[in-house]
Amino acid sequence: MDAGDPDIGTLWELCMLFEFDREETADGIAEWLGPAEGLRILDCACGSGFPALELIRRGYDVTCTDGSELMLTHFRRNARIEGLDVRPELVLWEDLPRRHAEGFDVVMNRGGGNYIYAGAWDDEGLADQSTMAEAIGQWVACVRPGGRFYVDITRAEDLERREDQSVVHPTLRIGQHTVDIAETISIDRSTGIRTWSSRLTVDGIHSEFQRRSRYLRHDQLIEILKGCGLTDVRKTPVAGEYYDIYTGVRA
Repeated sequence: MDAGDPDIGTLWELCMLFEFDREETADGIAEWLGPAEGLRILDCACGSGFPALELIRRGYDVTCTDGSELMLTHFRRNARIEGLDVRPELVLWEDLPRRHAEGFDVVMNRGGGNYIYAGAWDDEGLADQSTMAEAIGQWVACVRPGGRFYVDITRAEDLERREDQSVVHPTLRIGQHTVDIAETISIDRSTGIRTWSSRLTVDGIHSEFQRRSRYLRHDQLIEILKGCGLTDVRKTPVAGEYYDIYTGVRA
């Protein structure tokens, strides 16, 4: 909060505070992962560090990559605060297979379905479904044969709502700062465009943010995952997760 004017990374971090109990979520993911010994994990959209840093504190070997230098700036700061010597890699998803092909026992991508912003996060553009499928295929390519894949998606009931989803979160006190967030998610099914509009207020000063993405249903995600060569694709309950989780195994 004291690192300068709020940016989209600041908003992303603050939204995580409203949506997750960080320790409960990390415990739930760790239960799904199983014992840490000998397990190599790739978080291919590590963002500001949640839950990768929590998993690293629990003894997991996590390689952290992201395609946004802005998000990695937040990651490095959070790692320093946690006292962890973690060096995330700035890697675009399209470059992951050349660097990490079949290199991991588990590949994770979570954070509200990052693939819906594929190729469009920093420039506030708009991905299409083929771009999303291509991005997911690039992550799956980093899973070793027999390894596991973990990805999240907006909850089914939220995707099925016909009206705009507007939320005004309770006021937060962070250190000496007062923080308010209001969000609206709208879906235009005629164009397949999903719009996330947010208003962040810190100590009475407002910042407006908007990101557009494609609307993706659960059945479409399942089709993409199977098309990428994953078997045993299933919706998996994970304690502490805010979004729905799908997992699969690379044949």
